[in-house]
Amino acid sequence: MAAARGGFTAIIDMPNTVPKVNNINVLKLKLDRLNLNSYVNYGIYISPSNNVNELNAMLEYEGVVGVKIFPEDLEFLQTTLDILRKRGCDKIIVIHAEHPSGLDECSMGNRWRCRPIELELMYLNYLERYIRKGDRIHITHITNPFTFFYSKKLSLTTDTCPHYLYLNALSEYSYGCLAKVNPPLRIESTRKTLVSIIKYFDAITTDHAPHSICEKMRAFEECPSGIASIDITPSLIMNLMHQNLLNLNDVIRLLSLGPANIIGLHNRWGCFEEGCIANYTIIDLHREFIVKSSESFSKAKYSPYEGMKLKGVVTATVIGGTVTYINGEIVEKPVVRPLTKFIGKQI
Repeated sequence: MAAARGGFTAIIDMPNTVPKVNNINVLKLKLDRLNLNSYVNYGIYISPSNNVNELNAMLEYEGVVGVKIFPEDLEFLQTTLDILRKRGCDKIIVIHAEHPSGLDECSMGNRWRCRPIELELMYLNYLERYIRKGDRIHITHITNPFTFFYSKKLSLTTDTCPHYLYLNALSEYSYGCLAKVNPPLRIESTRKTLVSIIKYFDAITTDHAPHSICEKMRAFEECPSGIASIDITPSLIMNLMHQNLLNLNDVIRLLSLGPANIIGLHNRWGCFEEGCIANYTIIDLHREFIVKSSESFSKAKYSPYEGMKLKGVVTATVIGGTVTYINGEIVEKPVVRPLTKFIGKQI
């Protein structure tokens, strides 16, 4: 519902849940829940498995878009690459690029020191030894320009998240757990430089993590990382357009065309001809609003963006021809489908 309010016609869910999506039983459970309860079209990233046969079997399920490699999964990188190459690279590998060898934790406002930029670059340096032409590898939630330029040197697709464009290490100090995220927020000069090159990225992703307020109220060292923003992400990006940091075409590419390209959605999604899939996001570029987390559709009723004034609002979301969200309300649950029904096919 939060995704529909944010104008997203599809989401791809991450596997780092409890339980982790690294076996068929958990995968089937999550796919069943998404098919039953989701208000938008959906996909899933799976975690690599110790069992090669099980990993291959999971990749066959409708809805599985690819494999997500977290820092702790680095040992499975080569095996995952080998499997996808044998399959013809029909799935994508999404990488959280922080080398696990140097990860540590610090006090509020200092996590950029304990999880420094160098760890992102170390990971890419390690990755460079294994990648081949034709591998579908995406580097996600990039925090700084050095990681971005190294990723592009390797011809990899890239994204960053709204929190790296709006928040910095001082935000982590001010908001504590509400602004704790992995990789961590960087210092202000890094944030400013990242914003200055945002139009060169391939996509913006939310890295939406709707932890409960009880989890976020734990001591800083114990609370889970993640920021929930899926229902305001388009507004955060449109707001950058009004600050003359992007133009409308940039916004469309970063939030729509770029992500579709990365995962392999083709030109019959969201177009206006006979035979198109009627998935549309309607926006009012000039409407302003104040962020109030209590009004979020997400389970996470808190936000480091609380009280921020943004310009640009999603007014309606149409999914498969069904007006699902309009003017602040969910009005009808659409028929949703796994993204693998559309990926790589001319619909």
